[in-house]
Order: sequence, then C-alpha cells, then structure tokens
Amino acid sequence: MGPAAPKYFRPGQFLFREGEPSKSMYLIKKGTVSIRKMKGPAYIEIARAYSSEVVGELSFFDRQARSAAAVALTEVETLEIEFESLDKIYEKVPDYMRTIISCVAERLRKADDTIRRLQKEVVRDDQMAPGSGKGGQSATDVLAATANVTSKEKKEEPAPTSTADPNPELKPDPKPTAKN
Repeated sequence: MGPAAPKYFRPGQFLFREGEPSKSMYLIKKGTVSIRKMKGPAYIEIARAYSSEVVGELSFFDRQARSAAAVALTEVETLEIEFESLDKIYEKVPDYMRTIISCVAERLRKADDTIRRLQKEVVRDDQMAPGSGKGGQSATDVLAATANVTSKEKKEEPAPTSTADPNPELKPDPKPTAKN
C-alpha cells in the first residue's frame, strides 16, 4: 500500500479496535463511523465521525495503541493514510510545535483514562433500590440536591455595584438637542 489508499467498510465492520497497535489514520470520505470504548464485554458509543473528519489520528502523535474502536455505521469510504508517509512531513515541523502536539495527545489519553475510571463508578437509578444510595439517597436525589445548592449560591451573589446600564445597546440613542 502507498502513503494513502482508498479503503471501504460495510456497516458493522471495524476500521480498527481499541487496544490494537496502529499504523494509519483514516480520512472519512463518505459515511458515518461510530467511535466506541470498551465497557466490560461490550462497547459504548462516545462519538460519531462523518464525511471530511479523521479517525485514528491520536495514535499518530503518541504511537500508542488505539484508545477507542471505530465501527462503520453505514457504507463507509475512507482514505487510509499510513503514519510512515506522514513522518516525512512531521519531521519538518518545529520542535516546539511537536511538543505542543505531544502534550495535547497526552491530555487526550489522560481524559480517556479519567472517563474509563468514572464509568466504572457510575450507578444508574434503576440499578438501586429506592433510598439505597449513600445516606439513603438515589443518584437523582443527589443531583437534585446539588442543583438546589447551585441555584441558592447564585441567588446569594451580591448585586452589581455599577450604576451603568448592563444592556445599553437595548435602549434607543437619545435624540440630539438643537442648540440655538
């Protein structure tokens, strides 16, 4: 295969799987791709990618295994771009820019890890008996209480001390006065 080659996928077919080593990214020319993360033995969709979007790019910058899976939802036409062909271009990028890109890739990986940890801790209301959560509250009760605290905090904020009109653009301009 050359530096970039067309590749086609049928609905349900994986472009790549989470955890696989990577050697290329995909520019979606036509169709819809589901980006999915493993949750136990199944996947959960975290995003969708459409025509003119790229999937698999994170692995180009950090050369780690795939952080998610990509699955065709429709007939998908892509342009598979090998990392090897991009390396020649990337070598010409200034060091400071490569450092910035590397930091962004690392943050995305850390965000993926955080999402994975949080997903393990989430408990749905339908998995709990009424009042069986910590302190006898369900997740909905906790969220409702948090919303009330947040709205009370906003109400207690001091009023602005400025006498300037907060929306001056909503008032008509005063009519000019004629001076004789």
